[in-house]
Amino acid sequence: MIPYLLNKINVFSIDVVGLSGSVRDVLNNIKQVRNIANLHPNAIFHITGDVHYITLALWDRKTIVTVHDIGRIKNISCVKRFFYWILRVLPLQFASRIVFISKFAEQEVCHYIPLSRNKISIIPDSVSDNYRFVEKYFNQDNPTILHIGTRPHKNLSRTIEALSTIRCHLRIIGKISRNDLYLLEKYGINYYNAYDLSENDLLEEYKNADIINFPSLHEGFGMPIIEAQAMGRIVITSDISPMREVAGNGACLCDPYSVESIRSVYCNVLKDKIYRDDIISKGLKNVMQYRSEIVARKYLDLYNRLYEN
Repeated sequence: MIPYLLNKINVFSIDVVGLSGSVRDVLNNIKQVRNIANLHPNAIFHITGDVHYITLALWDRKTIVTVHDIGRIKNISCVKRFFYWILRVLPLQFASRIVFISKFAEQEVCHYIPLSRNKISIIPDSVSDNYRFVEKYFNQDNPTILHIGTRPHKNLSRTIEALSTIRCHLRIIGKISRNDLYLLEKYGINYYNAYDLSENDLLEEYKNADIINFPSLHEGFGMPIIEAQAMGRIVITSDISPMREVAGNGACLCDPYSVESIRSVYCNVLKDKIYRDDIISKGLKNVMQYRSEIVARKYLDLYNRLYEN
């Protein structure tokens, strides 16, 4: 969003020096940001990454934290959960304003920590300007299906089972688990696997896909939904929050816990061209609200309100 802000306000970015999350890196990052803050006493500091603890270096400054997702806290050990709480959740209390990328993300965080309502705003993530409509002939007989992410909540196992009776080419981005490899072989799925892709490589995957598969069990937002819509691709995603709100009426919704539901949605997509064209058209309209310029305006308004207080 920075290019859309530069003609309105002065913007500088800070890359923290430590990336490991170790005590040493945390302390060095706090020291680094504090030194910079001393040089810019009137600046508003916006923490956009997962280093929420940086608010500790900015206790006397105007700060905004954008919270993307804390879903990981549910699936880690008690010891790790404690440190996760200290570094990611508790520091939110010290921010001047807190931005959640979805209502679901807000509810998720407020389940763990009480936050003042007048501190909270909902501003969605923005889709990269690289994602633009690219026309593609839809291969109804043997569609290319793109699945991004292989952690358990990405729901690859049920996807494989749902596609076991559908002729397709499944492209999986992410390291595949032993169980999912077994299922791919068991059902004879025609698949390709890649990981650690560059942004350009991932963009090519979107261009070449007929369908983007995203029946996720848990997300803070669901970026592949709006990336698919921006490219003019059919996206199949979950009929649960926040996916259905992000997708609007521009996606095919399924019960992510039901193999039969996922398979049924695929069958509807493959047999009905009018339905596909309608979904793509609605997706292209829905994604406009997530364009960088629109989201940048919302942040600019937040910066101005914070600066005036």
